[in-house]
Amino acid sequence: MLLWFVSTLFLAYDFPDIVLCDLEIDVSGTIWLLPESESVVIRLEQNGQQSRFDTGFVGIPAGLALSPTGKWIVSYQNPGVIRVFDQNDILSEEIFLPSPGDILFSGLALWAIDTIKNNVITSNSEIVAMNCCNSRSRICLERTGSGISSGPYGVFLLESGETRVQIADSGSACFSEDGILILRDGNLVIHGGDTLLTDLPYSRISASPDGETVVLWGNSHPMVLE
Repeated sequence: MLLWFVSTLFLAYDFPDIVLCDLEIDVSGTIWLLPESESVVIRLEQNGQQSRFDTGFVGIPAGLALSPTGKWIVSYQNPGVIRVFDQNDILSEEIFLPSPGDILFSGLALWAIDTIKNNVITSNSEIVAMNCCNSRSRICLERTGSGISSGPYGVFLLESGETRVQIADSGSACFSEDGILILRDGNLVIHGGDTLLTDLPYSRISASPDGETVVLWGNSHPMVLE
């Protein structure tokens, strides 16, 4: 595996000085930011352009997710609602779930963290995995349909209809082109493999759908790797 490095191709990204609730990267390389304290979504383009979209909703944001088709969703733990926007940023649907946490698109379905029962569930309240997450956990999905739940409860591999498999005691994790990356106690490791970076001032990790671009965030100014 090649060593990870700070990408010179992404130096145009100008991250605002805000506390983030979530960070996602879409198929075009645009980085989406969900602040903790504002009802907005901020998009950072590779060419340095930045745009802000006011969601028009007052609530406590819990998670952001993007679909390959251009749809995107924001979950609000209080009140318990998931707002679905189309590729033109038009609100198309509201889904009501009790206290949802982080969310993702899984094909035509949605997965969400149930922060009350600590399960991963579908938007129809069907259980994907039990007792593996809380309000501080994140979930992500690989193109094959495999998922990861990561956070204080541990890092778990998820398959709909299958028993969850724990691969780490704690940490933030995502799929990359070279395997599963786990950020824990300031160290970035590849599951079952090498330590890639150490002494990092970050607590969260996100990756693009192809796994080629990784962003470390939380606790400090985000850092883009490729």
